Amino acid sequence: MPQYKLVYYDFRGRGELSRLLFALAGQEYEDVRITKEDWPAEKDKYLFSRIPVLELDGKQYGQSMAIANFLARRFGFHGSTDVEVLEVEQVLGIVGDLRESLVRFFTEKDEARKAKILKENNETNMPLFLGFLETVLKNNNTGYYVGDKVGYADVAAFDLLDAAGIEQSLVERFPLVKANAEKVKANEKIAQWLAKRPQTPIFYQLNEHKSDVHLSQSPARFQRRKDAIYSSNMPTYKLRYFNARGFGEVSRLLFALAGQEYEDVRFTQETWPAEKPNTPLGQMPVLDVDGQSFGQSSAISRFLARRFNFYGQGDIQALQVDQVLGIIQDIINGMIKAYYEKDEERKAQFMKENKEEKLPLYFGMLEKLLERNGSTGFFVGNSITLADVSVFDIYDKVKSMVDLDKFPLVKKSVDKVASNPKIKTWIEKRPQTEN
Repeated sequence: MPQYKLVYYDFRGRGELSRLLFALAGQEYEDVRITKEDWPAEKDKYLFSRIPVLELDGKQYGQSMAIANFLARRFGFHGSTDVEVLEVEQVLGIVGDLRESLVRFFTEKDEARKAKILKENNETNMPLFLGFLETVLKNNNTGYYVGDKVGYADVAAFDLLDAAGIEQSLVERFPLVKANAEKVKANEKIAQWLAKRPQTPIFYQLNEHKSDVHLSQSPARFQRRKDAIYSSNMPTYKLRYFNARGFGEVSRLLFALAGQEYEDVRFTQETWPAEKPNTPLGQMPVLDVDGQSFGQSSAISRFLARRFNFYGQGDIQALQVDQVLGIIQDIINGMIKAYYEKDEERKAQFMKENKEEKLPLYFGMLEKLLERNGSTGFFVGNSITLADVSVFDIYDKVKSMVDLDKFPLVKKSVDKVASNPKIKTWIEKRPQTEN
């Protein structure tokens, strides 16, 4: 009987998804809540001095999505096949994109810019991402995002809609999304938790709190489509992305590491508009597996890592991989914020914050995790995983801003990946692009 303890602030925020998963599973756990006033005295007790933290049999793990992913896997809510898991993580990517759009609004202090972001969210971002969710529900045609009962994807979407305060008139435009949220809310175990949980504010109302802060078918046809993937002994893969490294390179590195043949289809900015209607969500990268298309870069790379056995052994090691991926996502979010900022003065300020504060903080976390894993030189276990490949890739993108000599274990890890014969061969032959 494993012992679970979830430590987070005394509000919903980024800890509530895990609490909902505990509720759905009927799993007892210790729900430790820390107030804003008590946090400064408590923070040094926890991994990375951040929460949420999951304590499992006394050992700590951080990063909110890593924790939720682990719980969903352990409790059987993360899909029953690797294709279903990919479908779940496709939804998680959409929910993550929606969340980041909302965070931009609630963390902006300049009132004029805040109003501009609100207008952009209401008119563009939220309709776009809610439309993606509507499309996924229409494709599955069961009322749920994956399969035919409440699972991880449904709970994650419900949690965000429950917390975000999105205008009801906007949600009404997406009837399948609204109906799915009602199904989750009506689930007996979820309903019991909602009725008894402490009445606290939500994260988005508390700007000062920053936690570890992207073909309508019948069920029978949907199942046949999955069965076709598993009936083939030699699946075919096609990766569609721009002629750049960007969000597609981790997947290319995994293909290289696995020695797996695939079609590396690249588009330019000029050829992309004609291809856009042929993608599931109007975005790239897209992975085609035996002709079935999936979006969301993180969902794709995780699927490939699982399929090619680079996700660790067992759910604890998968949690450790996800912990690293959560740190990398924090790095990416900071870089994206600077990249898309149009005001040159603010852009310079964000880049300065990244270089002087955020990147040293996050690479320090990575250093700590490598130290925690002993003398293996890997982030998880004693062999290369998606965690190592992803750190190698993100360093390649930010190396001009990071002095890796200050993080000797991370440097050793990056060098170890670079020297892998299959990775080395890919780097030597890949198209030379700017990013």
